[in-house]
Amino acid sequence: MPRAEGNDFCELFGFAPDDLSETARKQWKSQQCPFVGGVCVKHSHPQRNGQTVVYGSCSVRNQTRERSEEVIVCPQRLYAGSYEALRRCVRDAIDFSEPIYLAGEYSALKREGKLPREYAVCLGHKSGREISLSNPGVIELSIDWAVAVVLREQLNSIIPCEVQSIDTTGNYHDTWEAYSRELPDIPNSRHGMNWANVWKRLIPQLILKGCVASTSTLCKRGLYFIVPDRVYVQFEKLVGEVAACSKPGPGVLTVMTYGLGPAVPPGQVRELAHLRTMRMSLANFAVAFSSGRQLPLGTQLDAKVAAILAAL
Repeated sequence: MPRAEGNDFCELFGFAPDDLSETARKQWKSQQCPFVGGVCVKHSHPQRNGQTVVYGSCSVRNQTRERSEEVIVCPQRLYAGSYEALRRCVRDAIDFSEPIYLAGEYSALKREGKLPREYAVCLGHKSGREISLSNPGVIELSIDWAVAVVLREQLNSIIPCEVQSIDTTGNYHDTWEAYSRELPDIPNSRHGMNWANVWKRLIPQLILKGCVASTSTLCKRGLYFIVPDRVYVQFEKLVGEVAACSKPGPGVLTVMTYGLGPAVPPGQVRELAHLRTMRMSLANFAVAFSSGRQLPLGTQLDAKVAAILAAL
């Protein structure tokens, strides 16, 4: 089966879009997420008949002038391997070798009276619930994940984790339809990347949640951030270089970036590859973002206004 020559999908329902194996096509038909279960969250706006299309788009390929790049566009793709990326944060934060449970596992062991003296519980996506916080009438936010670490049967610390991918713009329906129908010609996808969301929403959210964590007595290892590597490259373009910290601690941001592993034979899912770990002071990160060092110069504003006035 052919592939699109330009912008394209990397994965649909966890498999290569041209994977015609029984395993891959069965996953397509189920419309289930292969990483966390449940119906895939990537779907279209209502069509003319009122129905929506479940796309199953985990990651996409962008064809630039310089190269072809792969970008994970669904946060659930970052939960591959039974939330291994989240477990990696726990082990990094406290050199932890004890069990790390999801909420369902914890509840069952608690009911049976079989909990060990030391363990961690991940509270968040499909595991208990996200932790919602608010200052009524001012702000409401939620922590994607709060990992509760219990030592000697007492809550010892909390490891807050933020998980982000990136949204697409434009439309990839025609490309998806061609793969779905196994057509002989696959048109290029018309999607783009919503990079503006990085400075509009993603970085401000990260700073706000980091501020909350820094005032907690139990968030002893700072805030962890799980993100596709290509998305964090966009963070670095906006923030610039920030001095590194040697270890996690109060007020420290630890970033763990991920990408797709090597290509695999039909019927198999590519691994989620851990690429980089970086640490920095949240305060320094916030100052670097707000400093304006990466922003357009005010002289551009002056020139634009003058040019518009001259053209009117």
